[in-house]
Amino acid sequence: MVKNSQISKVIRTLGVIPARGGSRGIPYKNIAPLAGKPLIYWTISSAQKAKRLDHFLVSTDDPKIAAVAKSFGADVPFFRPKKIAQSNSTDIEFLHHALQWVEKNRDWHPEYVVLLKPTSPFRTGHDIDCAIDYIEKTGCDSVRTVHRAPHSPYKMWHFQRNTDKLRPVLKTKYFAQYATDVPRQWLEPAFQQDSNVDVTRTKFIKRGKVWGKDVRGIVVPENKAIDIDTPLDLALAEFLIGKGFYQI
Repeated sequence: MVKNSQISKVIRTLGVIPARGGSRGIPYKNIAPLAGKPLIYWTISSAQKAKRLDHFLVSTDDPKIAAVAKSFGADVPFFRPKKIAQSNSTDIEFLHHALQWVEKNRDWHPEYVVLLKPTSPFRTGHDIDCAIDYIEKTGCDSVRTVHRAPHSPYKMWHFQRNTDKLRPVLKTKYFAQYATDVPRQWLEPAFQQDSNVDVTRTKFIKRGKVWGKDVRGIVVPENKAIDIDTPLDLALAEFLIGKGFYQI
């Protein structure tokens, strides 16, 4: 529970943990058990250990998730409106709502908002601190973590609408001769976004954008960038913990 002294302090970096109740892949995914703890616990724990976060809160529409988050010491100051807690709701909606709420109710005016999704349980407090340090050091608009894509988008196809004809997702300079049948060593490395840590300047959220034009990337190992959306993802995370890949 947030203390009065926390409400009155200056908040420059605000973390937001989104955890809506609805989930199609895994019912109540954000509190599904992982190594004996609810999934959201791992993100709350990393946020608590981060030295560069001035404060963090959980944005949820669900009383059950709110109770679990509070039991681990998280601040859950409001319930997110149902209209922005749907499967097709966008990040900017709940980020803008959280920002407006703290400005109105706590007179907080953070310079940076740090998005921490519970589906990435293997981030650390140090990872969060590094991302905040990076945006301050470079002066860029936004920072996000990425990892090396296991499969190159230059070797991917999609079907032309309403047909069985294939079209390349991306073409390389070799396409006319080789199509996508080229050694991967010839291809420019591609990096996939993940949900470990996203940091952006508040001014862009107020403009209705999650990112500014100058977005920088921090590369994290692929095994650390696991993003839990399906039961298979959850089983993989459990396996990795059981095999000692992560200290808990």
